[in-house]
Amino acid sequence: MLQVMDIRVLFVAADANDINLLDQKLANSTRQAKFHLTTVGLLKDALQQLTENTFDVVLLSLQLPDGRGLGSLNKIQGVSPRVPIVVLGGINDEELALYAVQAGAQDYLVKNQLERNLLIRSLLYAIERKRTEERLSHLAQYDVVTGLPNRVLFRDRLTRALAHAQRKKQMVALMFLDLDHFKSVNDSLGHDVGDQLLKAVAERLKSCLREGDTIARLGGDEFTIILEEISESENIANVAQKIIDMMSRSFLVGGQEIFITTSIGIATYPDCGTDQNTLIKNADAALYDAKAHGRSVYRFYHQKMNIIATERLELLTSLRHAVDRDEFILRYQPQVNSYSGQLVGVEALLRWNHPEKGLIYPSQFVHLLEDTGLIIPVGEWALREACKQCKAWQNTGLPAIPVSVNISARQFKQKNLVSMVSQILLDTKLDPRYLQLELTESVLVDNIGVTVATLRALHTIGTKLSIDDFGTGYSSLSYLKQFPLHALKIDRSFLQDINKRSEDAAIAIAIITLGHSLRLDVVAEGVETNEQKEFLKKQNCNIMQGHLFGYPMHAVQIAEWLGDEKRQPPISNVGSINSNLFR
Repeated sequence: MLQVMDIRVLFVAADANDINLLDQKLANSTRQAKFHLTTVGLLKDALQQLTENTFDVVLLSLQLPDGRGLGSLNKIQGVSPRVPIVVLGGINDEELALYAVQAGAQDYLVKNQLERNLLIRSLLYAIERKRTEERLSHLAQYDVVTGLPNRVLFRDRLTRALAHAQRKKQMVALMFLDLDHFKSVNDSLGHDVGDQLLKAVAERLKSCLREGDTIARLGGDEFTIILEEISESENIANVAQKIIDMMSRSFLVGGQEIFITTSIGIATYPDCGTDQNTLIKNADAALYDAKAHGRSVYRFYHQKMNIIATERLELLTSLRHAVDRDEFILRYQPQVNSYSGQLVGVEALLRWNHPEKGLIYPSQFVHLLEDTGLIIPVGEWALREACKQCKAWQNTGLPAIPVSVNISARQFKQKNLVSMVSQILLDTKLDPRYLQLELTESVLVDNIGVTVATLRALHTIGTKLSIDDFGTGYSSLSYLKQFPLHALKIDRSFLQDINKRSEDAAIAIAIITLGHSLRLDVVAEGVETNEQKEFLKKQNCNIMQGHLFGYPMHAVQIAEWLGDEKRQPPISNVGSINSNLFR
């Protein structure tokens, strides 16, 4: 039995006679369809209907009060490109109606010849014709095995990406990939298994990329990726390595465990070419270079990028062993009371004592810790080491000063963060009031409910909490009032030109005023000149830190400084002494 279809029709016409006539002709169902008619008299109302509701077909008059001819057609196509359109014109509009069909309408009707059967057939044919067009378009532009864009659509996407990058003066990365020894899979397991493997590869590639990136299959085992809006080559290297790591995991296809790797060649716009043919040629050349270097690697066409990528890979390999080999160390930068000049705390700074490269600063490796997840064990080590050292100073009879530890976004999201901090304090026997945990604004405003609960739990065990680099992110007053904070730390970027730029001075003053109004300590970091110091003292910033007072020091040097202090500063005057490990 033939199922009756429900057809939703949007009729766009201003003539009441046309509306009544159409309503009569579509009033009763046919064996094929039951029509549900919505009528509007203006083009703007039609566009709104198409935005808010779903229709199966549009019947469009070529004569509207606010739109005529092909202009109306184009606007409707712009709002709903997938909805079929039948145009309705007078006997004198036949030539215009033909142009409309050439412009994308599925059919046209003449008012004086509007018979019921002809109308119904036209609407149903328009729907089917549109579906057929979309199926043919999909077959012409998409790969039948993986569902990814094919070579034709890839070329179109690359053209658009390059045009966009040229307007925005941005970088585009083009990656060419193929599967190492894929032919042996087809030869040994058959083409069906090979096709299933290609589908699985396509899914893994999608998981490595952003939603707006393009992945295409060019044929065989060849894939290509277009990365847009890239700020620096290192981001490209991160994506390439992520793909290689994902592909190195085994695939389970048809009950068979298959191991396969990928090689990647990379060319970038504009460094490696400004037109798509040059970029494609150079990415392909880079792919051959990758295969020549042992496969399961990536290579940039640009030699300088290759050097950077190689150095990064070497550094990453060494970094994975740095924790086990005890290669990380802490250095401590003094923080002083703005009025007495006494040492009231330290900022512990993370350093990597590389066995071959020597001392490496955080700017060169912290992003790798974040990317790989190694920030979790390294952060825990740093927290334990800072607490241990703080307690060691106290055990020798030196004045007690607090130290704080930076908590990264990944650490803060750990479910065991509170218990981990509690255990370290217990193990090191450090009084919690001498530990301050420091977080950035971006960490705090992500999922406020969970953030508040975590901060209150940390506050309950006795640790102090502060916001680092305050003013560079986003914190509303309503959020700040919910957080059990002890201090705000002014970012060093606002101090560099504080005596020259009124904007920086105004921000610094606002942060100091805000901090004191919330009964928080305010710490200024990066103080390097007497002019900066005097400005901050005048604004009642109570704690300062920077090269003017001392460079990062060994723990022994801090102990000597504390030993020279004539008296221990009262804990109430100590304030929130921050320790950003990752700078």
